Parts: sequence; structure tokens; C-alpha cells
Amino acid sequence: MKTEPEDNILAYCRWRGDLPMQLVPFCPIDNLIFCCLSYLNWNGIGEGTQVQDAIALSDAAHLWLKKPDNEQEVRVPSDRTLLEMAANSTRFGYIQLFRYMEQTNESRYQQFSAVTFLLDPDTVYVAFRGTDASLNGWREDFNLSFLPHIPSQAVACAYFEGIVSMGFSRIYLGGHSKGGNLAIYAAVHSDIPDRSVICGVYNNDGPGFPTDLNAIPQYQQLKSRIFTYVPQASVIGMLLEHTEDYQVVCSTQKGFLQHDPYSWRVVRDDWQYLQETTSASQLLDTTLHQWILGMTPKEREDLTDSIFHLLQSETNARSIYDLAGPGTLPGVLRAWNDTPADTRRFIQKMLGQLFHIMRRTASSRKNELAP
Repeated sequence: MKTEPEDNILAYCRWRGDLPMQLVPFCPIDNLIFCCLSYLNWNGIGEGTQVQDAIALSDAAHLWLKKPDNEQEVRVPSDRTLLEMAANSTRFGYIQLFRYMEQTNESRYQQFSAVTFLLDPDTVYVAFRGTDASLNGWREDFNLSFLPHIPSQAVACAYFEGIVSMGFSRIYLGGHSKGGNLAIYAAVHSDIPDRSVICGVYNNDGPGFPTDLNAIPQYQQLKSRIFTYVPQASVIGMLLEHTEDYQVVCSTQKGFLQHDPYSWRVVRDDWQYLQETTSASQLLDTTLHQWILGMTPKEREDLTDSIFHLLQSETNARSIYDLAGPGTLPGVLRAWNDTPADTRRFIQKMLGQLFHIMRRTASSRKNELAP
């Protein structure tokens, strides 16, 4: 049975939970707690659009826990544990949530959700949800590599503009995974009159962008207020272009599982930081960076279309959990056999380039480390 590490955000909630933010200010760990709470489905509870409609987390949790089990949607079981702990704490229980929004469109490959937490009358944290388990959501992530913007980024801007128009003087925004990307995009691209109200933008192991943001004046205004955290073996958080600096957080997990925010080590009110990512993460980062940028946007789009056609056309899978079923491999093989020969050759060529770049990069790093 998997147990949580003793020094993660749950431990922080136990340790710091008796002190409200009026006494001990907002910190990076609070940021990730709000991001994790954004993965819960607050429909019917936190959908009020005005401040007067906001509901205290303690009351919202009570209503959420009364939902039938099949309606209590969470990303991982620890989200439920976090909800109960936070709702019963002095630090988080009084904080109110509102403007919960969820928007999914399979024809546009869109999966978006956000919720805003009212920390005090003048301060909010806008939390953008990361990718859920739907293949529709994962497809939108892949589309980041070739589209100038994805549908969720446009919705994130509109959502954030609505929050800014309410007149708050201090605004934090952030997200985990794709939610971190949406937070940066909204902060930079939203049509708002004054970015000085933005206190911090938090990207928790979220992917970058297909282009460099340095040339955008709004990004330069915000650069010192953008905080990106990645675990030492980060995969998702190292994808695409990261113009902003990032800090490496120690994770108790291995490999891709380090994307789990409950594995990040906490030291009192901050992270346990490391000097750099692992050599394996650096190798993968360099490899994927060269591979993706070596393709034209059209090739990236065609490869994405082909991958999701193989995964879904014969399996009828709608989520990553469906892919674990016994019929997945036979279905993928049937789809591969039915794929036109030129498409199969294209996929083989792209994968061949990936393995070639990986071998070349690994060999180069080995030579660099040799005495």
C-alpha cells in the first residue's frame, strides 16, 4: 500500500494549518495546495461568479463530501485527503472559493477548468487545473507543440480578465502541469490595464511554449514574478521552450512519477531545493527539444494525429485508464495494419529520428564526462 512521504504538502497542512495567512503570509507551498484543490469538481458548489457568492472551503468541503462516490472526482486519492485536512484547518478553512468553471470540447480538443480562491477581500489565487485523465486533455497537451495557442489558453485569458475586472489589488495565479502553462499564458497575454496587481505566477512542473516569450513586453514586465518549479527528474515541466528560470524541487518518487505534487519534499514553508535536474532528465530534455524543434509544425501535427488515431480508432479509449485494458494492444495493432503505408513510413521515420538523437546525445554526454 502506497504511503505519503512525511514531508510533503499534507505534512505542511498539518504543521502550518493553525496559522491563518493574515499572520503567516502566502508561500510557495500554499500555491501548490490551491492547485491540487483545483482538480476537484466543484460544480454545484463553487460556481458563483461574484464575491458575494463565494463559499468557505470548510462549507464547500462539507457539500463535496456529501456527493455520491461516483461524483467525487479527484485526480488522485490524496486530493480528497488534502481537502479534508485543509477544510478543517484554520489556515485554509475560512478561505472562500468561487467562479468554478469547467469547459470540455472534444471536437476542439479542449479540456479546461479553473477556480478562484479568495484569501482576503483584496487578494485572490486563480488556480488553473492541469491535464485530467481524458485522452482529449492529453491531445490538447500534444497540440501545444504546433499550435500558436490552444483553446484552453484563450479561455484562460478570458477567465483571468474577468477576475482582474473585479478590482482585486493582489492577484496570484498558477497551476500544476498544463495549469502552470495556462497561468503564464494568461498573465502574459490577457488584455488587462495593469499587471502590477499580479503578485506571482506559479508554474508547477508545467510545459513551456513552442516559441520564446522574451520578445513580448508583457512577459518582460512579469519575468521576476514568474516562479517555475520542476522535480529533479522532470519530464512534463521540461517540454518545449522555457524562457523563465526554474528551481529544482526534491521528489521522493522516481522518473515520470515525480510529476505527482504529493511527492515533492517540503522544508517548513518552502521546498527542499536541489542544484539541478538529474542527468537522465537533462538527456531527455535535450533529446526531446532537438526532436520536436527538428520537425516542422505540420510534421508535429501529423505525428500527433497519427498517434491518437492508433490509440483510439480501434480501442474506443476515452481516458488513459482505458488504455490499460486488455483490448488496447490488439486494437492498436489493428489500427496500425489499417494505416496507409505512407503514414506508417512517416511514423517510423519520426521515431527513428528520436532514437538517433537520443543515442547521439547520450554519446556526447558520455564523452563530456570522460576524464
